[in-house]
Amino acid sequence: MNLINTYFSGKDRPPLFYYGWAVVFASFICHLFIFGIPTVMLPLIYGPMIDQFGWTRGDVVTLASAKFTAGAISAFFIGEFIQRYGVKLTTFLSSVLVGLTMISFIFISEMWHLPVAGAFLGVGSISLVICIKVIVSRWFEGRLGLALGLALLGSAAAGSLLTFVMEPLITTYGWRMAVAILSAGVWFIALPVFMLVSREQPDDLGLKTDGIQVSPDKLKREMPTEFLDFAAIVKGKTFIAMAFGIFLIGFVDQGLLQHTVEYIDKEAGLGRDLARYGFSLIFTISILGKIGFGWIFDKLAIKGVMLCYIAIGFGVLLAFPVGGFETLIAFCVARGLSHGGTIVDVPYLARQAYGPALLPRTIGTLTMILSCGFALGPYVIGKIYDITGSYDNAFYLCIALTLLATTSLIFVRPAYREWLKEQG
Repeated sequence: MNLINTYFSGKDRPPLFYYGWAVVFASFICHLFIFGIPTVMLPLIYGPMIDQFGWTRGDVVTLASAKFTAGAISAFFIGEFIQRYGVKLTTFLSSVLVGLTMISFIFISEMWHLPVAGAFLGVGSISLVICIKVIVSRWFEGRLGLALGLALLGSAAAGSLLTFVMEPLITTYGWRMAVAILSAGVWFIALPVFMLVSREQPDDLGLKTDGIQVSPDKLKREMPTEFLDFAAIVKGKTFIAMAFGIFLIGFVDQGLLQHTVEYIDKEAGLGRDLARYGFSLIFTISILGKIGFGWIFDKLAIKGVMLCYIAIGFGVLLAFPVGGFETLIAFCVARGLSHGGTIVDVPYLARQAYGPALLPRTIGTLTMILSCGFALGPYVIGKIYDITGSYDNAFYLCIALTLLATTSLIFVRPAYREWLKEQG
């Protein structure tokens, strides 16, 4: 603690670098092990579960739907919890819950176990994501999109690496034990790093928020009441339009993602190996997508988010011709780039529209709405497949929803961003 204060606060000597980047690094490590791995591992264990128990695709994705449903319900309350008790305590509790739930996969043997495990996993992992979005958004303004893109690279890193780790673990130990083994990253890496490195906000080290030269005290004194009234915020046109678009894009993004491996393997007929490699490629490319779209958000603001949503629709369109190596690569590149911006959009939109005062509540509520889309998408797409025997109608639906989501952002006003410009 004293070492950090000495070398990064700038009180006794020039700081080595802006400490917010250390917070971004700690957030990335947490996102990798506590959100990324638990999320990416699900599509990789659906096949083994279907083979072992004879469950349908609609059955096994209840694990993901329960995860996102529970995450959606808890997200609103987690925002209030963070507002009262802080990011570090919430991160600690979230990490413990995720680690214990991953160990509990050892005991899954009945259908009802899936939604129970998914629910606990959802509460912990979504809570962790909200913590990361809040803490990074407190440290950055001018380079917020880039900082968020880097902090939220965990799911992309997990996706690019996990397919090569998970398959040998499943082959050697079975899918249940494989999940339990992966929980070691929570206990021995993510949680210790975050608790040691992270600081709640720049004020803790006597620093200003990156990109803002006005003193924090002056901003707090002069901030308009519109950024301090949560009830008025959620009733406003901007919030309603933002929530509508976020819900739809969550439906499309996770709906497609949770079915990607099975689609490439069975429907496109490319086999399990190419499906795994394609899934890994999507997450590898999404690393570029997160950084790239984060930079675009900083430059274009709301228009940058609209561009991301259009790219998601284009990625869905490229799923139709997948039938060989070249078409698979085209789909994975388009899907990876667009997927990269989908987690960065919520905290970016919340910060630009409403500022930092109520970030835990605004981000928590928007994440709740996003998670509702996450929960509904995989289930609906799975049911459409079970009824029609094809993903075609589901993909048509997804393209239409991305166009609606993009249109909704026309009505979003970055009020806080505009007010900051007026302050110079």
